[in-house]
Parts: sequence; structure tokens; C-alpha cells
Amino acid sequence: MKMKGFIQNNKKKIITATTALDVIALSVSRVFAAPAGVDTAAYSGMVDIVFWVATIAIAAGGGIPSLIKLVQGQADEDHRGRNAGIAGLVITGAVIGAAAAIRTLLF
Repeated sequence: MKMKGFIQNNKKKIITATTALDVIALSVSRVFAAPAGVDTAAYSGMVDIVFWVATIAIAAGGGIPSLIKLVQGQADEDHRGRNAGIAGLVITGAVIGAAAAIRTLLF
């Protein structure tokens, strides 16, 4: 009996889902364009608030545990724990930077 992988078994479903996501992305990208003379200050303020909340949540969810891991690893002289904390902080910083880049590029 020949074993097939997940992609082989669901190739048609994956292609259909990817195509649907492409069509949705292309359709929605035109919706965000504001016509001339339309005031978008309220929308811009709301987007700013959402991104600040997301940034704080990312920093709290990723940065605080990583910082605790870093301090515990340093105190216990555990190089793996310290390095894991440093890696967590770097990843959290990269995600926060990506969120800022998405905010700048899209809104």
C-alpha cells in the first residue's frame, strides 16, 4: 500500500483555497482606497489605536516571559536559558518591527 502525503491527498482543495484567498486579497485592496475629498481622520485614529494595542500585547506576551527567562538563566548560570531569553526578545522585537512596517505600508 502506497502512502500519500497530505498535499497529494488535498491538492485540489489547497489550490482552490489559495485561489480564493488571492481573489479576496485583490478585491479588498481596492476597498481601502479613499476617494478624493473624503475625510479619513477618524479611521486613521482608530487604526493607530488598534496597532498600539497590538504592539503592547505583543510586547507583553513575548517580551516579559523572555525577559524573565533571560534573568533566570543568568542568575542560575544556565547558558541555554539565557540564550533562549535573548532569542525570545529578538523575535519579539522583530514581530513588533513587522507590525510597525505593516502599519506604515498599508495605512
